[in-house]
Amino acid sequence: MKGQCYYRNGTEDIRVLQLWIYNQEEYVYFDSDKGIFIAKTKLGRLSAEYWNSQPDILEKARAARETVCKHNYQFYKPTAIDLKSEPSIRIIYAPSTDQEYENILTCFVDNFFPPTIKVTWLKNGVEESDKVTASALFADGDWTYQIHVDLEATIQHGDVFICRVEHSSWTTPREVQWSKTSESARSKTLTGLVGFALGLVFFIVGLLVYLRNTKGIFTNLSGLLFPHF
Repeated sequence: MKGQCYYRNGTEDIRVLQLWIYNQEEYVYFDSDKGIFIAKTKLGRLSAEYWNSQPDILEKARAARETVCKHNYQFYKPTAIDLKSEPSIRIIYAPSTDQEYENILTCFVDNFFPPTIKVTWLKNGVEESDKVTASALFADGDWTYQIHVDLEATIQHGDVFICRVEHSSWTTPREVQWSKTSESARSKTLTGLVGFALGLVFFIVGLLVYLRNTKGIFTNLSGLLFPHF
């Protein structure tokens, strides 16, 4: 037997399902919304008819809404209902290498819980919908989730794109902005950092070579000034 509790509006409206399974096949179930056992197979018809004719069995099944579901709600609420994790948002730009195809901006949203989330793309303040595609919801493996939402777009200089995310862990939507100008600035910064790192490496190597040669000179001079007998 497998029992399920569905909480609609907290404990104000609870639905109980009790499923009976034989050889991996469900054959009869109880639905608290209907208050009776319902057969799913020929075998289940006999069980449903018998159980529905027994007031004590029906009363116990109907009482599970209070004795099981409502009772356990307070125990599981902090970890299963109140638990929240704020999403992380980042935008990835994939320029098209073919003039026939548009550029793709991908909004990566991950590390969020519960899984219900809304992701919207805006271009220059106007919501985009025609060329937006969303991936399936992926489980991260640590009870959080992620989703990828793509936008195909022709990007002109000065265009501003925004990925807006709405989630129950926030009271207001969060936005991440992207523009070609900001992408160019980031690229220049990265190039500068790489150049600086390479320059530093060459400087250190040159300094080591210099010091090594200088040490050799001092050694030779000491040999001349203070000969060993």
